[in-house]
Amino acid sequence: MASLLQLFVNGVIFGSIVLLASIGLSLLYGIGNFANFAHGELLTVGAYAAFVAKVTMGLPFAAALAVSVVATALVGLVLDRVLFVRHRDSSSIVLLIVTIGVALVLRSLIRIVWSNQLRSYGLPLRRGVELVDSTVPVAGYDLLLRLRITQDGLTIVGVAAAFALGTHLFLTRTKMGVAMRATADNRSLAKVTGIDTDRVLRATWGLSGALAAVGGVFLGVQTGVIMPRMGFNVLLVAFAAVILGGIGSPYGAMVGAYVIGIAQEMSIAIPGVSASYRAAVSFLILVVVLLVKPDGIAGGQWG
Repeated sequence: MASLLQLFVNGVIFGSIVLLASIGLSLLYGIGNFANFAHGELLTVGAYAAFVAKVTMGLPFAAALAVSVVATALVGLVLDRVLFVRHRDSSSIVLLIVTIGVALVLRSLIRIVWSNQLRSYGLPLRRGVELVDSTVPVAGYDLLLRLRITQDGLTIVGVAAAFALGTHLFLTRTKMGVAMRATADNRSLAKVTGIDTDRVLRATWGLSGALAAVGGVFLGVQTGVIMPRMGFNVLLVAFAAVILGGIGSPYGAMVGAYVIGIAQEMSIAIPGVSASYRAAVSFLILVVVLLVKPDGIAGGQWG
């Protein structure tokens, strides 16, 4: 039986990746009022941008991550400038269909350029440090306590926490962040009071792309492979985190990401539940929570 402690830590690491994906998704929904189904492809674009910088250009990993953040933010800005600016007043259904089309186009372009071949960053394998390895008798059973933490895992959690804190400070301490909060609360009223809502939406696309890039890169680090469907495979989990946290609330999405991540990993310890059912267990938790609190953990509130 797997160590519950190890599964919990694995859940925190995976939840950190989901957090990076879900914040941008929640921001776009709260401010733009639409579900961005192309968000998974932004994660993939970020992962491949880092691959080009790290493997093709030979840059250090930290520099490759920075290149990925800038490149993916620019992709988000270009998408808004070329396409979504024309749909500012379109219905949510129209925007939903547009984002699905964008997702298919981006995924196809990635396949044309890099094919379906699995790739990696070529990072050295790290066994990690074993912090705990013991058994504790509980009610006549020996409970396994084993924990091994790798440098990659610590980096993912630390960087995700830093970006979450940075997003909070940006939303609460900067003029653009306050404008984003006002636009999310009431776009028409924000426009009347002099806020450039088009500029706010452009900034939201850029921030969403930057966060997605970091999530995509660390997803590639954690799984060890990069492929065209990697972002799409995480998209439903990110949506689950956003809905669980309270759709439209970036703070709720942060909490929901860790709840979903930990639930997925720890579900393996349930007798009769294999790893292939992890997503189903997390969505079951989503349903149960929404039955008790229909508006999600944060109720769609920003603070």
